[in-house]
Amino acid sequence: MPCRPLRCLPLLLAGVLAPALADDAPAYTRCMDAAGGVTSSMLDCIAAELGAQDVRLNRSYRAAMGTLGADQQTRLRDAQRLWIQYRDANCTLLGSLTGGSIDRINGAACLLGMTRERADELARIGEGW
Repeated sequence: MPCRPLRCLPLLLAGVLAPALADDAPAYTRCMDAAGGVTSSMLDCIAAELGAQDVRLNRSYRAAMGTLGADQQTRLRDAQRLWIQYRDANCTLLGSLTGGSIDRINGAACLLGMTRERADELARIGEGW
């Protein structure tokens, strides 16, 4: 049976928000709890945490670049540019699947989850993998 938007809402929330909520900063968890399922409030929480994760991503990228030789720096720069294109395209897709207001949360949560994961990966590279 096809998955219709309202029937799939719990699956969408579990599949998109769960990775974004894993290993959260306590302030983000409190914000999401206080949002009470209100879309605009949840988007505000996600945006604030995305900003923090973006800072972390950029810091981790600079640290990783500092540990690599010239050839590896070029590869990382190319990979990072492609990763940004992939993240944006992927999250745009996930933010358009239902046609409902949940799409905004799905897209934002995707950006948050993917940015956090990439920041973790770059941090490992900066630490010598």
